[in-house]
Amino acid sequence: MSDAKTMIKKVINNAILVRLIAIAFIALAFGAANWNYLKFQNLGNLMTNISPYFIMSIGITFVLMIGSIDLSIGTMASLSAVVTALLLPKIGIWAFIPPILLGILGGAINGFLISKLKLPSFIATLGTMGIWSSTAYWISGNKAVTFSRELWIYVDWFKINFGIIPVVFIGCIIIWGILYIIQNLTSFGKGVFATGVNERAAQVAGVNVVWIKMLAFTISGLLSALAGILLVVKSKGAVPYSGDAMTLLAITAVVLGGTALEGGKGGMLFTLLGSAMVVMIQNGLNIVGITTFYQDIVFGLLIILAVFSSADRSNRYVLVK
Repeated sequence: MSDAKTMIKKVINNAILVRLIAIAFIALAFGAANWNYLKFQNLGNLMTNISPYFIMSIGITFVLMIGSIDLSIGTMASLSAVVTALLLPKIGIWAFIPPILLGILGGAINGFLISKLKLPSFIATLGTMGIWSSTAYWISGNKAVTFSRELWIYVDWFKINFGIIPVVFIGCIIIWGILYIIQNLTSFGKGVFATGVNERAAQVAGVNVVWIKMLAFTISGLLSALAGILLVVKSKGAVPYSGDAMTLLAITAVVLGGTALEGGKGGMLFTLLGSAMVVMIQNGLNIVGITTFYQDIVFGLLIILAVFSSADRSNRYVLVK
């Protein structure tokens, strides 16, 4: 009996194994509700649908690992999407470059406000969230932005598959792999962990905390903009709020994966698993006929549960820096 209890404790303490079991349970539960969920065609749809959320979740991972938060990721994706859709008819394939630069700039602005001006990340990114959103509505004329079929040649690569694996998902995995290596094999990755565990101690140990925060938020802005581009490529158009709802899903994915909001815990592997869980749940809810309004309730409850289960209650007063 004691051996069985010990085994159960080991499984519970293995965060990766727990999430793999959760993924299997989600697949079986929705598969039992609707057999179409487990078909190969739906697996391809899952990999396509996960791509924008996954890219955004990867981007915000480092921000959460340092104990900060970025509320502007969704509106940056919306702004990026609108800019891409507006520029495609004018400059063709080159339209993908300005939104990427815009994402880098937006992320760097967030990083400057937080690392140099010492603003709390919640307040700083709440402010920039409003700025990016208003700019998206302004330049779009408060309406959907579309482009002609002749320009679809620039976005049809989104449909390319290798078997059932979409090329866009392969690109996301490559980006994830690069940041996974950066997290584990570079001084920046070690600095992210150190800053998240104890920022003051990290500074004393010689970690350039200002640079760490600047780079973390710049990566977040860059990949949020890339997520916005994927939304345009997927839908062949943009609306000024197209990425707004992704903020909740991206943060839910990272936190549900095991990255703690107080920082110093988690990483890219956990984000991969968390993103899989979020998109599998979203896809399953769609298949069984649950509307978007109720889905937001589900994901809101999930993020509360994830934060409750992972938060260090001895330091509740330092949740977001």
